[in-house]
Amino acid sequence: MVKIIPHNRPLITPADEQAVQDVLRSGQIGQGQEVERLESDFITMLAGGSACAVSSGSAGLYLALYGLGVAKGSKVAVPTYACSALLNAVHLAGATPCVVDVKPDCFTIDPNRLSDQAPEADVAIAVHCFGASADISSFNTSRMKVIDDCCHSLGGPQSQNGEVAVFSFYATKIITGGYGGLVWDSSGGVVEQILDFRQHDCRTNYIPRFNFQMSDIQAAMIRSQLMRLKEITARRRTIYELYKKALPDILNVQKGLSDLSITPYRFVVRTENCETRNRLHQHMSNFGISTIVPIEKYELLHRYLKLDMQSYPNAEKIVDTTLSLPLFPGLTDSEVKRVIDAIASFK
Repeated sequence: MVKIIPHNRPLITPADEQAVQDVLRSGQIGQGQEVERLESDFITMLAGGSACAVSSGSAGLYLALYGLGVAKGSKVAVPTYACSALLNAVHLAGATPCVVDVKPDCFTIDPNRLSDQAPEADVAIAVHCFGASADISSFNTSRMKVIDDCCHSLGGPQSQNGEVAVFSFYATKIITGGYGGLVWDSSGGVVEQILDFRQHDCRTNYIPRFNFQMSDIQAAMIRSQLMRLKEITARRRTIYELYKKALPDILNVQKGLSDLSITPYRFVVRTENCETRNRLHQHMSNFGISTIVPIEKYELLHRYLKLDMQSYPNAEKIVDTTLSLPLFPGLTDSEVKRVIDAIASFK
């Protein structure tokens, strides 16, 4: 019987295990030195600024909004082709989401639609979708602030174009601690407020705060993986290029990932229609390869909010014509070859 290749499988090395074990033996398993070191690692990697490690990427999104002063009455532009965590963060902040269609090729928020679908937005969340960079340079940043949503990107050119950047270390992300997130900004002003919010206990003054802390267990594992980020990036890039080369003419791939400085997060195949996408899914399954529809139609943010579907034609088409193939550094060479053979034989 052929062993199934999963869509994702975390790569946990002996070094990761040792890093966690060292924390367990230290007796300091809550937020402590490892969290501080992780924050310092990001400050070094991003050449300055300030960083705050938090419990999840979702928490990071909310805290970035909080640090930017988003509250009741504020409006936040979000791409419709994105995780519901964006809506949750906006609503938790008491703000109103303004849902915007995405580009048809790279799936990132469409700057040309911001003016008509989010004309009064105070903040825009720019998701670097599956690693493809959102075109922040085309945003009207004179009237709105920008959050770099880097939950799908790490080690590339993203994070430097907005007021604040948010990262995720969830189990399926480029590096992982199981859960966890981090907020970074170049000036330190936003993070200063977030740090005050995160440190919820034993304070001399009272304002509403909350426990969004990361544990040293998580931080140690994330730091261990961060040390081999170049290796992880290189393996993802190698697999991505092999898959891309094997694509038959009937298939395309998401645009925006050709820049070699970008870490590919997913390999998302584009098909001409839903019927072809479904045939591809079955074809890959016949080879023992798990694939997923990266965002289902019902998950589109405009559908959650019951907005007019005709106002989001690009996202509506993307969800019907995309399929994500396994792309993670733990894939063996034989597994990669099996995926390549399956892709190449699709007709």
